Amino acid sequence: MGFVEKRSGRYRARYRDPLGRQRSETFTRKADAERYLREMQVEIERGRWIDPAGADVALATWAEEFLSLARRLSPTTQETYARDLKRYILPRFGAYRIGRLPADEVENWLNDEIAAGLAPSSVHRHYRTLRRMLQVAVEKQKIPANPCGRVQPPRVPRREMVFLTWEDAVDLAEAINERYRALIYLAVDSGMRWSELVGLRRPKVDLVRRKVRVTEQLIRLESGEWLRKETKTNAGVRSITISSVTAAILANHIEQHCEPGLDTLVFPNKAGNPLISSSFWQHHFQPALHGAGLACRFHDLRHTSVALAIAEGAHPKAIQTRMGHSSINVTLDRYGHLFPELDEAIANGFDERLAEVRRLKAVG
Repeated sequence: MGFVEKRSGRYRARYRDPLGRQRSETFTRKADAERYLREMQVEIERGRWIDPAGADVALATWAEEFLSLARRLSPTTQETYARDLKRYILPRFGAYRIGRLPADEVENWLNDEIAAGLAPSSVHRHYRTLRRMLQVAVEKQKIPANPCGRVQPPRVPRREMVFLTWEDAVDLAEAINERYRALIYLAVDSGMRWSELVGLRRPKVDLVRRKVRVTEQLIRLESGEWLRKETKTNAGVRSITISSVTAAILANHIEQHCEPGLDTLVFPNKAGNPLISSSFWQHHFQPALHGAGLACRFHDLRHTSVALAIAEGAHPKAIQTRMGHSSINVTLDRYGHLFPELDEAIANGFDERLAEVRRLKAVG
C-alpha cells in the first residue's frame, strides 16, 4: 500500500510500482495526492499501470524509436512515415511530451493544414502517421491512451472513377506515342496496375497461350531507387488471359522495343530503364488524352477494364481473380453498382418460382 506524507508544505504520494521500485508524485493539495495514489493502486491491481517516465519523452525522440521499430515494414511505408514526420508532424509537435499531447492541439493542426491549402487526402495521411506512432507508444506501454482516438480527421472526398468505352480506349491507345501503344492496350485488356505493368518482365509473357503472369510490382522510392516487391495482396499473383488482338500488338511491341535478353522489361523507356509515372504522364499520357479528347487517370484504365468485362457478362468472381482483389467483397464494394443485372436476375428468378408454385397450388 502507498501513503501520503506532508513535506515543506506540499503532499507527496508514495507507492511501489509492480517491480517494487519506489515511486512518488508531489501535489499542493492533500486530496489530489490521495486521489492520485488511489488511481495508481487501481492501475497496478488491474495490470494497467504505465511508468510515467515513459510518457515524459519528447515526440521527436519517440519518432526515432518508432522509425526504428518500423524497419520490418515495407520500404515505401517507412519512407512515407519518415517524410510525414520530418515535414509535417515534428515541426509542430516535436517538443511535446508524448504523454502530454492534447487532442485539441491535434485537431487544430489538422484544421491549419486544411486552411493552408493541403489536400484533404494528404492531411488525412499525416493524421494516420501520427496516430500510428502514438498507437505504438500505447502498445509499448509508454502512454495509457492515444489522443488521436478523440480526434475527427478531415473527410476525404471519394474520387469518381472514370470508365472509357471501347471506342475511347482505342482512341487513347492510337493517340499515344507508338512506343507505349501496347501498354495502353494491355492496361485496358488486363486491368493490371501501373506498378505491375512497369515491372512486367519478358518471361512473364506467353504470347502463344496469350497469358500474362503477374507475380510482382516495381516501385520507385523518393530516393530514386527502384524496388521490386510482392504484389499488393496474395491474390495479386495471378495469370491473365489477354485477347488475341492485344497479344498481336504486344508481340510487335516486344520485337520493336524490348532489349535483348530473357529477363528484360516489357515496357522500358528509350534508355532501357523503368518508366517513371510523372514523366510518362507529362510527356506521353496527358498529350494522348488531349489528342483523344478524353480526361482520366492512368488508374482509370483498370476501372475501365472492369466495366468492360461486366458489360460482356463477366461473373464477379472472375473479375476478382483477374484484378487480383483480396476478396470478392472488395470487387463488389468497388464495382457493385455496375452489376444491375444481378439484382434483376434475382427478381426474375423469384418471379418464375412464385408463378410456378402459385400455378401448381391452383391446379391442386
